[in-house]
Amino acid sequence: MSQENNTTGIAYALGAFILWGLMPLFFRELSHVPELEFLGHRMIWSFLFLIFLLFFRRSYIMLLSEIGQIITNRKMLLMLLFTAALISSNWLVYIWAIANDNVLQASLGYYINPLMNMALGMLVLGERISKRKQFSVSLAALGVLYMIIESGEFPWIALYLATSFAIYGLVRKKAAIGAVMGQWVEMLIILPVALTYLAYLNISATPEAIGHDNYTLFMLVISGAVTAIPLVLFTSAARSLPLTTLGLLQYIAPTITFLLAIFLWHEPFTMTHMVAFGCIWGALVIYSMDSFLPSRQKS
Repeated sequence: MSQENNTTGIAYALGAFILWGLMPLFFRELSHVPELEFLGHRMIWSFLFLIFLLFFRRSYIMLLSEIGQIITNRKMLLMLLFTAALISSNWLVYIWAIANDNVLQASLGYYINPLMNMALGMLVLGERISKRKQFSVSLAALGVLYMIIESGEFPWIALYLATSFAIYGLVRKKAAIGAVMGQWVEMLIILPVALTYLAYLNISATPEAIGHDNYTLFMLVISGAVTAIPLVLFTSAARSLPLTTLGLLQYIAPTITFLLAIFLWHEPFTMTHMVAFGCIWGALVIYSMDSFLPSRQKS
């Protein structure tokens, strides 16, 4: 892997994880919209936003040709069908967790997911890391394990969220398709379900329950861009970075979200968080030093 590809991949990853970390600011503005209805809108407007991106980067003839190649490629179509099922089920489990007061398990999933990425990188792709990096991964795992133990229950929700998204990243890394086109096909596969559900809501709802104010409608429309942009950046990063590196950078998103909760929404900072974050940030320091010190010594 060239240094240029590695630098670009890191830039894509940083963009994705910073946007994901800040996303709760957007979600708080739509907290009055039912979760499944919001999810349906995210799918539909993401699909339309991705069409804009595709036409921006390709001519009409090139776009039709590429779509035709995907449709006739059975292996590629099956891979995207699988990733569409993974990403949609990941979203649904997350929504269910929030609606049923399992916020702790949902948040744990964001910390476990990078460890799953690193594990898949080593076990499936044969990625090798130094002993210092192995220690950093173990230290981060220790912090996550401490959070799991302190939660007092088996975190099946967190494990599913982490595992499904890690497998999603792995499959998209192996799929020979661009990030935007691949995500558009995924949304195309999910689109009938989203349209059917929103149509059902409009048919079954009472007259006074139908409709939103203009601000809410505007926020629902731009939810497509808010959803699609970080996912496109993530899939682009997954294609050019080792999963071990991608996994450790992914701690940026839940850390930003946690800082928003502490300093903006004034949620309590417990000893559990202090120990876990100490382990995670210690792991980041060790991993970063091991990555950059060798190159400096060479120069």
